Amino acid sequence: MCLSYQQSNKTLTANGVDFHYALDGEVSKPVLALINMASVNLTAWEPVLAKLLKSYRILRFDIRGTGKSAWGTDDEFTFSQYADDLAAIMDVLNIPKAFVLGVAYGARTAAQFALRHENKLTGLALFDVALTPPVEQSQQKILAAKARELLKEASEPEIEFKKSWRFYENRDAALKAHTAHQHEPDTSNMMGHLKVPVLVACGRQDMNLNEAQRIAKVIPGGKFELMEMTGHGSPFFRPDHFANIVNDFHGQLIL
Repeated sequence: MCLSYQQSNKTLTANGVDFHYALDGEVSKPVLALINMASVNLTAWEPVLAKLLKSYRILRFDIRGTGKSAWGTDDEFTFSQYADDLAAIMDVLNIPKAFVLGVAYGARTAAQFALRHENKLTGLALFDVALTPPVEQSQQKILAAKARELLKEASEPEIEFKKSWRFYENRDAALKAHTAHQHEPDTSNMMGHLKVPVLVACGRQDMNLNEAQRIAKVIPGGKFELMEMTGHGSPFFRPDHFANIVNDFHGQLIL
């Protein structure tokens, strides 16, 4: 069940910060930890949540400074810190391991989690990913419009983006949370040692496509999925297709 932003109020304390989180699904299923893309809160997973719950128990959280989560000092707005926060949240919730999935900006945190906490992974998924600074997104709106045009021609339903998926409590903190890419270098070439199953996926109408394909090749055994008619922010273009890709990867996890 995906509560609205107003209804969702669960918090826990990890690394000295109060985090807004949600944990849904059957305890017997493997945990899927979802890391938000930029400028959204944990309720933005609504289009894919129900279908993902068929295969997983799902942990969602707002990174520090976003949504309803608190924050610490300015120097802690880094992907490394966000990864350590997820590890600490898992410890508080007694979740020893999870399949960690990040979309776009969230994929950078997921990559850092793999580098820093591989022992806590059953698998890793990087959607719409680029790990090279600076972030080049100048053509994303044009490509997104093309993807939606193709979806309309294919009679695919259009997802209505809810304003509440972007809600936050503190504007300054939310802006600082999205400066993490300014502080950390490209980590893609550090991922060649990973032993866990890795899924990399990207839409054809996404500026990050070439970079995502390169990252998949760097990782031994990395699996790449190309999503047609899909722009940046893939869950908001073809949510069922997104969920099917993630659910199909269930059999690859180290459980």
